[in-house]
Amino acid sequence: MSAAWVVIAVLLVGLPLAAWWVGGRSAFWSRAEARQVPDVHREMVRRHALRPAEAARVEAAVTWGRELEEPRLRAAVVDWAEARRAELVRWSLDHPRAAALRVWVLGLWATLTVAALVFAVVGNRWGDVPWVGAVWWCAGPVAGLFQRRALRRAVELNSDPVPPA
Repeated sequence: MSAAWVVIAVLLVGLPLAAWWVGGRSAFWSRAEARQVPDVHREMVRRHALRPAEAARVEAAVTWGRELEEPRLRAAVVDWAEARRAELVRWSLDHPRAAALRVWVLGLWATLTVAALVFAVVGNRWGDVPWVGAVWWCAGPVAGLFQRRALRRAVELNSDPVPPA
């Protein structure tokens, strides 16, 4: 019975005191250096003098690879999409091991998923395949491919002059 009271006392008094003490210590998380990562959204809004509605239209055009009509917004779309593409390339160049590891992990995962699917088809055991997990994990790489494609389309569609109506 007394052990239960000691546990309760530690949880109610000791744990908050320990958290307060650790929070006041000078540890590695309090010395975090600010990374010099540019805020692309803010920079593009400032550079192209976009109003909030225009910024939303430009961002949607960049995200989905759409074409805009106004020349000023078209220039913003091209600039924004090229900045995002450069950001993706810069990350791959700054973190070559992480990029290679990502490719290897995705390749291994795809191989294991296809193998599980083949074994399920051959053994006629469709319940053994984690369909929700397979769809969920396929969405990430597919979204990355669509993002790169949308950025390329946004640049292609908005680089040329506006066609006459």
